[in-house]
Amino acid sequence: MTLLQLQVFAAAAESKSFTKAAEILAFTQSAVSQMIRSLEKELGIVLFHRSHQGIVLTRDGEAMLKHAGLILHTIQLMKEEAALAGELQTGTLRIGATPDIACRFVPGLSAAFKQSFPRVELVIFEGESEEINNWISDGIIDIGITMFPSASLSTVPLIKDDMVVVLPEKHGLGGEAALSFEQLGDRCFIMPGDKDLQKLLVSHNSCFNVTIEVKDINTIQAMVQENFGISILPKFYITRMSAKLPIIPLQPPLSQEVVLAMRNKDCIPALSQAFIRTSLDYVRAHRKDAALPDK
Repeated sequence: MTLLQLQVFAAAAESKSFTKAAEILAFTQSAVSQMIRSLEKELGIVLFHRSHQGIVLTRDGEAMLKHAGLILHTIQLMKEEAALAGELQTGTLRIGATPDIACRFVPGLSAAFKQSFPRVELVIFEGESEEINNWISDGIIDIGITMFPSASLSTVPLIKDDMVVVLPEKHGLGGEAALSFEQLGDRCFIMPGDKDLQKLLVSHNSCFNVTIEVKDINTIQAMVQENFGISILPKFYITRMSAKLPIIPLQPPLSQEVVLAMRNKDCIPALSQAFIRTSLDYVRAHRKDAALPDK
């Protein structure tokens, strides 16, 4: 088994065509077919179902593709670290985040990182928390920026802040120093659409009078502003558009944390280490109002 065979296998699986894989890799179609047959013979399994309509991975092929992807990703990491060691500072870094986190944190973190590593390509993936966790575990992305990492992942704290109650302007509870879940009672509640955030809130209060569920955080704040109801959000989600809205802490406090998540904290590639360092420095410089991890 050779690295070239794995590259051909991955290209054929992605393009679903031996012909297209040959074009991508600048080989002949017969050479690609021969390398796939040789790999199948060595492994003792069939990797593709072949038909006039094209090729489709077999179940065994899907399993082998995951292993091949990890091997090719490791090779890429080796190249990137070698490039860094030679002060070339080139390569690709794949970052994943949920949409709300991506729009608030990724632009600033990316800009700060590119200042130090202008020749590194940043690829941004957006998905739900579960997708982010799976992408990290499968080696599709290098780092996830998330509030809800799976227990199997290693994490570095980025920002920790309190959950707050967001009220319409001139609301009757707006003068309170803090609010308990009991005080919210049966008031109309706008539930965030993020399923993990929902679980967090419901675990502390199962009796919300949910009148509407809204996925976009900015839309939630706009609807609160228009007096559709109240909501509870992480403080670091609150935008300038909500400057006139009463923002009341919860009592007892309920905090939430954004972390940088990765597969193995003890074996972090050089580019990922650089992104983590840059991110922590950026947050310390720009979010002095938030609770931040120590260096």
